[in-house]
Amino acid sequence: MTKHGTILLIEGDAEQTLLVKKAFLEVEVGYSVQSVNNAGDAIKYLGGDAIYANRASFPVPFLVLLDLRLPGEGGFAVLRWLYERPGLRKRFPVVVWSSTDPEQDIQLAYELGAQSFLIRPSEYKALTVTVRGIKDYWIGLNVLPGDIL
Repeated sequence: MTKHGTILLIEGDAEQTLLVKKAFLEVEVGYSVQSVNNAGDAIKYLGGDAIYANRASFPVPFLVLLDLRLPGEGGFAVLRWLYERPGLRKRFPVVVWSSTDPEQDIQLAYELGAQSFLIRPSEYKALTVTVRGIKDYWIGLNVLPGDIL
């Protein structure tokens, strides 16, 4: 594994956050998973603002998992913010996931720069399969600028 930093999970549901972190441990991802639960904190984390300015404690992620169904502004606010900052959004892939798949959400997510759109499973066993797929592709196979081959 050549990635540096952390995985940032942007998830509005506290129970889902715990399940996703548990799944990452179960599939032995080997990287820390930071989490925030709303668009405002996600933007602060990604921008290194407020409490997230300490990059030793809150490293720039090499992978972002973004739930569209966040409280308040929602996940599209994060995608729009990143879209306006091309230098930042090129530093890591954004994988959008949602419990629903309306075609207009998928289309808009890709238009705003998401590199992937996944349907988040409701059952834990299926969630671990999805997380294993994320590990295999986005962490194992995908090469980012700056990765050592």
